[in-house]
Amino acid sequence: MNAVLIILAILFLAPLIYILLNSFKPAGEIFQVPQSILPKEWTFENYLAATSKGFLDYFRNSVVITVGGVLLTVLLSSLAGYGFAKLPFKGVNLVLLTIVATLTIPLVIFLVPMFLMENSVGLLNTNLGLLLPNVAVSLPFAILIMRASFLAIPKEVEESATMDGAGVIRRWWTVMLPMARNGVVLVVIMSSYAIWGEYTMAKTLAMDPPAMPLSVGLTLLKGEVWQYGILAAVIVLAMLPPIIIFIIFQKHIVAGVAQGAVKG
Repeated sequence: MNAVLIILAILFLAPLIYILLNSFKPAGEIFQVPQSILPKEWTFENYLAATSKGFLDYFRNSVVITVGGVLLTVLLSSLAGYGFAKLPFKGVNLVLLTIVATLTIPLVIFLVPMFLMENSVGLLNTNLGLLLPNVAVSLPFAILIMRASFLAIPKEVEESATMDGAGVIRRWWTVMLPMARNGVVLVVIMSSYAIWGEYTMAKTLAMDPPAMPLSVGLTLLKGEVWQYGILAAVIVLAMLPPIIIFIIFQKHIVAGVAQGAVKG
């Protein structure tokens, strides 16, 4: 089993390592035959060139959209998840079924309506115009995760807080939400990955280069011909935020997934 896992790890990491090493090679060395694995001449020119081609603007847009989208997704999904788990109401199963059904609808169906709505209210080519649709797409699954996390908390905990005089919002914020941190972390990771790398909506709703996130702006770094060293440097820089997020929250991922599998 260990040998299989090592082989799979190598298969997944090999392309990333190849891109990383190419980002430190001069252009001539990348096309050299036979190609060396390690750079013969290490250089940071590709990174300097990447940051001078609008990369920082695209990167900033992606950070704003991702951070804002993740925070809003966590807030709304935790409120909705708490309501579905601990505040049952008539028709709750029908509402949950509707939420699950939205996960089966292809995103491309919503592109034209989203474009028309954002055009009518002036949100095209804005960070807010990309943030809100990303939150809408991320919310259904996030709600299910948070609902499962709140269901895993014993009802006696909430009853104790109620006896102490805590209202609904106070119980959610001070008692239930901290205990559902594994679900929160899972939502943060999944929504940040989805929003950071989202391309379809970004390509449709952000047509002006200054408003483009990194996933779309990357295609504008081509120039006359593909400069593979610069492209490799951009890809490496674009991969850093998701990798950092994973490293920070990796301990909570398995716990969150297991919790959702048991109570979902």
